[in-house]
Amino acid sequence: MVSPSPEEDTRKVHTAVIGQAESDWPVFLPYDHDDFDRFMRGRNRDDFYCGVLLGGCGKKLTPKRYTEKKCHFAHRPPVHCRRTETGEASADHLYIGQALRRWLLRQGYQDAEVTYLDPGSVHGGAVEVRFGQDRSRLIRVQLARLSLREWHETRDRLADRHTHVHWAYGPYCGLSHSEVDAAGHAIRISCRTEGETREVYVGTQYPDNSLAWSALTECRLSNKGIITPRLNSEPPASSTPASAPTPVAFSLAPGTLAFTAATELPAPLPDPDGTAVRLYEADLQPLGSAVVRARITLPHDHPAPPPHQLHVIYSSAHLLPLTDAATSEPAWLIRADGASPLPQQTDSRWPDLRPASPPPEPPPPTPTTTEPDASARHPLPLGEAETLRVFRSKLELVARARGLINWETLVSHAGAAPADITPQERVRLLVAMDHPRADGKPVLSALVKPALAPDAPAPYFADVLAGLGWRADLTEAKVVEIWERERKTAYALAESTSARQRPSDGRAEAKAGTTQAQNEARLVARFREHLELVANGHGIIKWSTLLKKQHISPSTLSDEDRVRLLAAVDRSYVPGRRMLSALVKADGQTPGPAPFFGDVLRKLGWKPDAATPTVEAVWRAAVDRAYARGTQAVPVARAASANEDRVHWGKLGTTKAAVVVAVQRALIEAARRQVCVGWHTLAAAAGLKPTELTDRAREAILVSVDSPPAYGVLLSSLVVASEHTPVPYFDSILKRLGRPHGLRPIELGQVRKMEQARAFAAYSTAADTADDLKERA
Repeated sequence: MVSPSPEEDTRKVHTAVIGQAESDWPVFLPYDHDDFDRFMRGRNRDDFYCGVLLGGCGKKLTPKRYTEKKCHFAHRPPVHCRRTETGEASADHLYIGQALRRWLLRQGYQDAEVTYLDPGSVHGGAVEVRFGQDRSRLIRVQLARLSLREWHETRDRLADRHTHVHWAYGPYCGLSHSEVDAAGHAIRISCRTEGETREVYVGTQYPDNSLAWSALTECRLSNKGIITPRLNSEPPASSTPASAPTPVAFSLAPGTLAFTAATELPAPLPDPDGTAVRLYEADLQPLGSAVVRARITLPHDHPAPPPHQLHVIYSSAHLLPLTDAATSEPAWLIRADGASPLPQQTDSRWPDLRPASPPPEPPPPTPTTTEPDASARHPLPLGEAETLRVFRSKLELVARARGLINWETLVSHAGAAPADITPQERVRLLVAMDHPRADGKPVLSALVKPALAPDAPAPYFADVLAGLGWRADLTEAKVVEIWERERKTAYALAESTSARQRPSDGRAEAKAGTTQAQNEARLVARFREHLELVANGHGIIKWSTLLKKQHISPSTLSDEDRVRLLAAVDRSYVPGRRMLSALVKADGQTPGPAPFFGDVLRKLGWKPDAATPTVEAVWRAAVDRAYARGTQAVPVARAASANEDRVHWGKLGTTKAAVVVAVQRALIEAARRQVCVGWHTLAAAAGLKPTELTDRAREAILVSVDSPPAYGVLLSSLVVASEHTPVPYFDSILKRLGRPHGLRPIELGQVRKMEQARAFAAYSTAADTADDLKERA
């Protein structure tokens, strides 16, 4: 790869945010074109913004791929952006905030709140993360420079408002030496580019200026702050008095100990590092060992472990002998940083542990039986049992479509709002939905992700895994590995769902077969009648809705049944014949042919040919024919355009045909350049001013451009209004072309993006010759 000159790099943007302008989800665009291709998988060119938290203008950015210089983001004209930090490290404050939030989540703090101070300033200002009870604890990452006076004033101000304040310092703030003088060491934070992201690393700086770096995921949290592996295993000599004896402590692997029947003792013991703790006595069992009565210390602000539940020690822990314990008292002490309750009362990994007493509330929920903190939550509209059933049902449908679903969308199916469910409740509900864990049973929670986020494990997926029995200190790489495996398992199980079992007796089979054939014939006839109504309304219907119209539960029919019944609706495949099965889609799918439409076609005997080489081509032609009921739809649209297009072309010194050809050429060129264009570009290509064309005239021109469609794509999808927003008449264009229309805004946006992608793919090479253009003219 050829490195660009410094002059070239000064105008390039290498970081952005995704989802929306105010998002704090950063992305780093790799420099190399091969890495660029991997980065863009699953993304499109409308996903990126010059984020407000980057000091940017909030407008959309376009990723640019180059082979002779660095790939980068570019603003879409007109450009009025005053963002000053655009380089590789310009989003480090967002990467640090996100990483600390995920890390605290795994430390047991689910309510972390991240604040970015002076975003967009040199080196990113500062990041503050509040967490703990009433958010009384604070991690302050100082990235920008502060004078010593400002530093002391800030330390005093924050210390007055929080129970614990933990400082960390970026590479350019110049204050870490002062922290070393005050505390004996300083915590440093830095980001490094690794593949397509910026990973966060934590360093320990000592008076001799030595630095020991480790990944943030390798650190733990105490009341003293962030404890790095170096601090944990090799504290500086100045931090331990020479006279203090070294205690005997055995390090324990996280996730190997569980306990129950915990009772708090009146006198808490201090941790060796001086942090406040609470002392409990409990029944404890290591993996593969017997149960012993032992004492356990947990951080002072850690929730008290209820005695009627099983708890797993998910963080780092140490085993200490109690040499001064009486014969009747436990001989061992476990010093732990946290524990996670299990949703079940027993676990095969710790078979001898039993809760000391039954739960305080009876298992069957009633309207008046709530958890102690129910006043802080909104009740679930459908109740918990029905909500979990809805979750499972929707996620099974998502698995059949081989997709993912937003948590916000999943919640809406249960009649609840995302704000009504706290982060803790979210994890608890997902754990309850997937409980119990079993071999071969997929974790359906792997199919849930946050809205406006890439296809990756949700930030809380690790907590769901911990609730289901996995270790709670899994590395991010391990969480991703489990997520991939569980997602694929869910897809595979959905695809291999067998047909309903038939009666085994021979006569019963014959009788059942006859009855079934008669019932299916009536059902197919009803399907056909209802799909005719859908075609008359130029609509699309969900498979589940089609079944409910016939008073049939979707769960009673297998995937094979669906293909067989829809194939019966259309009998055999004949090119040019209407196919009503093309009007049926799966729940939650994106616009286009249903995932099962290809199976229906193969069942009908379709084979690819020159006219319909792909399943999508057959589907589009079938939808058009179903809507047209012959060849009426498109001519009607053209007749309507003649009445609506009232432009005096002679006064403009041109003809409509000439304008259509010019606009079509401009759109083909835009498709080749993989960009969208506005009417200022299209009007100029036709020798006109944008003000000389009304919206009706523009709509009519684009309908003519796409009638007949070039390469089967809609060039009109590439036309955008100001601020790169969709033109207001795109749905009308779809209607006049006989395409599915009357869609909701989000569905219309999906159709537009899909058509843009198809246009870009169709014209990605120079296959469209001048002769082709002349034929269309």
